[in-house]
Amino acid sequence: MRVKVLSRASDLARLQAGLVGRTLTARWPDLDISFLTRTSAGDRDAVTPLVGFADKGAFTTDLTEALLAGHADLVVHSWKDLPIEDRAGTKVVATLERADPRDVLLVRKDVLAAQPTTLTVLSSSPRRVFLLRASLPALLPWKVDAIQDVMVRGNIPTRLRRLLERRADALVVAKAALDRLLGADASFSETTKVVREAIDQCHWMVLPISLHPSAPAQGALAIEIAASATALGDRLRAINHAPTWTSVLREREILAAHGGGCHAALGATVFERDFGRVTSVRLRDQDGVTHTTWSLEHSGELPPRAEASHVWPRPEERGTAARRALDAAPPATDTGLWVTRAEALPESWQVAADQIVWVSGTRTWQKLAARGIWVHGSADGLGDAEAPQIDAFAGRTIAWRRLTHAAAAETLPDALATYVVEETLPADLSSRTHFFWSSGTAFQEAIARTPAIRDKWHACGPGRTWRVVREILGPGGRVSAWLDYDQWLSSVRRNNEVAQQ
Repeated sequence: MRVKVLSRASDLARLQAGLVGRTLTARWPDLDISFLTRTSAGDRDAVTPLVGFADKGAFTTDLTEALLAGHADLVVHSWKDLPIEDRAGTKVVATLERADPRDVLLVRKDVLAAQPTTLTVLSSSPRRVFLLRASLPALLPWKVDAIQDVMVRGNIPTRLRRLLERRADALVVAKAALDRLLGADASFSETTKVVREAIDQCHWMVLPISLHPSAPAQGALAIEIAASATALGDRLRAINHAPTWTSVLREREILAAHGGGCHAALGATVFERDFGRVTSVRLRDQDGVTHTTWSLEHSGELPPRAEASHVWPRPEERGTAARRALDAAPPATDTGLWVTRAEALPESWQVAADQIVWVSGTRTWQKLAARGIWVHGSADGLGDAEAPQIDAFAGRTIAWRRLTHAAAAETLPDALATYVVEETLPADLSSRTHFFWSSGTAFQEAIARTPAIRDKWHACGPGRTWRVVREILGPGGRVSAWLDYDQWLSSVRRNNEVAQQ
């Protein structure tokens, strides 16, 4: 069976088409795959801002028309470029596993040295400009009063050149694009070299999904065929990555609900984890009103309502744990620092300019940035199972040292204890019914002291604590994961209020 695969002509588009071709031939070696390219209206006009195009098909319509005309059997699109509306005569039937959907900010090293109070950023995306103005100043390690956007168009190498030509201080770009180009084979060596050299002249940070959700479907590929091509459609559905498919359709539903199109200042990212479905949405509507969603759709049983006196910890009981710093020597500067909380990184340590710093969540990020520390990214409060996926950016395999408290460090081979936690559990622990645990060691201590609470309702953030609590309670344990304490408490109180009405 011969299959002609069509894509745009850029190196990134050809690389993505090659991914689909190799996936098909790995499943069906008998397929004869050939590759074609075609420019789109968006490629031919690299001057007009994206908001100047009439619809969202600037990079896809020409390719779909070629498909309908019989010049190709399938088209590989960057799914975020496709219009929301279905196209007559064609259908998207499959996708591959999604690449990292996050955005990356690149800031030239000379800009960090100068620390301008107004930061200019190359971007033609209303979404990126809106999100950067809202969240970026608190993530940078110097005081920035304003974010100013500078329009940029073109492929990835072109945009990187504009940054190095000092057209602006920074550039924001899809991490998936850079990851794919950095990992390309020898046939794309010149483009890979351009990307590598540009990154090496910059400081970079992977922007957190909770504050900076991606364009709907960013990082995912859409495989489009003629509606009549049933035999080819059956083969493509067999290579479809179902979790990516489900997440992308949900993101596009969110986009459709708010008008669709590339003109929208809207970011939406949905992804599945073993503790539930996470959704991040940030948008500015036509009236200038902003809306934010950072939510977890739980897959298990949720706790019932609780009286305020039955909750541990109550709001006034939070933050009572005493933390005492240890005299810990810093690891080698070529070691990545995974910082579990801001206090875990001693203020006496000097963080090397090229040392990778990763943090557990955005609050820790903001605290370290206020101390003048460049943070490269975070686990977004989702736990240490969220792999940074930054070895390609760093140009080496990162060996991580987790900076945490002494009790946790005893069980983690990659951990370095920098402080001790002294937490006092309440005397009336046995009378409480709903618990939110900030660490697995605190839960272990509580269970050892008061075994009767084992059958109560337990909650915690995703990650290591959740795994510890689940393991101790066993298959029938009542434990649920939450994005943070406030969401858990709000849910318990909201249930209580509804029950009383």
